[in-house]
Amino acid sequence: MRAKLLNTTSVRLAAMGVVLASTSAVVVFGVIYISALGAMRTTLDTELNNEIAEIMVRGPDTPPAVIEAGVRAAIAAPPTGTFFRLMNAQGQIVASDLALPPLAQGWHSLTAPKPTRFPDHIRALRVRVQRLATGGTLLVAADASMLDEMDALILRSFLIGFGITLAIGLAAGIGFGRRALARIEAVSAAGEKIMAGDFTKRIPLSGSGDEFDHLGAVINAMLARIELLIGNIRAVGDEIAHDLRAPLTRLRQSLELMLRERAHPDLPSALADAIDQVDATLALSAGILRLAQIESGARRASFAKLDLSALLDDLADTYATVAEDHGATLQAAIAPELSLTGDAALLKQLFSNLIENALTHAGPAAAISLTARRSHTTITITLSDHGPGIPADRHAEALRRFGRLDPSRSTEGHGLGLPIACAITALHDGTFTLTATNPACERPGLTILLTLPA
Repeated sequence: MRAKLLNTTSVRLAAMGVVLASTSAVVVFGVIYISALGAMRTTLDTELNNEIAEIMVRGPDTPPAVIEAGVRAAIAAPPTGTFFRLMNAQGQIVASDLALPPLAQGWHSLTAPKPTRFPDHIRALRVRVQRLATGGTLLVAADASMLDEMDALILRSFLIGFGITLAIGLAAGIGFGRRALARIEAVSAAGEKIMAGDFTKRIPLSGSGDEFDHLGAVINAMLARIELLIGNIRAVGDEIAHDLRAPLTRLRQSLELMLRERAHPDLPSALADAIDQVDATLALSAGILRLAQIESGARRASFAKLDLSALLDDLADTYATVAEDHGATLQAAIAPELSLTGDAALLKQLFSNLIENALTHAGPAAAISLTARRSHTTITITLSDHGPGIPADRHAEALRRFGRLDPSRSTEGHGLGLPIACAITALHDGTFTLTATNPACERPGLTILLTLPA
């Protein structure tokens, strides 16, 4: 569990955040440290320069006696935290109120060393050593304890703040990591149950609306779609087995008859019947393969700009004659210059299937109308008849693979015509809707409404 927690993205992001925050803190500390201490050191240096200027009133040309008098006067003055030492060219102390080892000319920052005692309550000194024209040296020192205390205070504050930042960052990372790990474990548990066959399982959502909930909602929608498809596959398997049983049974009977009565006068009829059953089985297989090919989207590669008006006019002219042979009528009202991008062969099959379906099921003397018009960015195609229609509560069943309104399956067909038409419409990013032509009539009829992007 600990290894999983440390490997979570939340912990890693928190660790990265802590590193970046720590780096920023170091930079800020460095700027504050240098600025604050630099300002204080500059103030001390200015005071030391002023003290030296007051003693060496003529600069390098100041007489030694004047320098000595100035140093003694400064030593005799009330304590101000400034100390002096004057040495001659032989290294002998002429006047001093501070015990320090010899120092080279220039600036020095000293802390109280063990062998040397600073004045009471002084832990650090800022020192300037000035070489004189006579060969001696003038040393002026100022109490830098405040500078030392500020140094320690800034460092201590930084360490405390850095520690708090580090602790909060790590605690937040571990907390977020535990929360994320719990969500991931819930997803993993749901995934294991789904892999075990429970397709009703869904990813639990916290209701916070965060990215985990968004991802979970998408996965749940995908799982619902998979559950539906698997249910369809199971149903399709049952339907295929049911539809194949009849032709295969009749085929077997015909073959048995041929085997038993090789010279029987009904042998040619049995052979013809066997061929019919094989053809029916092959037609069913071809329909299934055709539907699978359309739903896979592979035919999108053959899409091209086409004249839908011309395609529908040709179909209307062809099927008008066919309708007359069936004692029916087909009237068409196709708007000109309707064009779209699609597969001409599939669209031709789509409308052919719908017209043939209407001629088959609308009954004798059926009146069928085909209209097509453009509305803004869509093309609307309507095919209506005045036959018995399909009850509204069975529209979904009619669009399902092998959906047969005849439970005895005594009528011809395999229930693939409307599903194939619906799949072709979906391939062209359109919609496919079934409604009643005249809901109040005894024969409500059926109206198929298609919308395709222009």
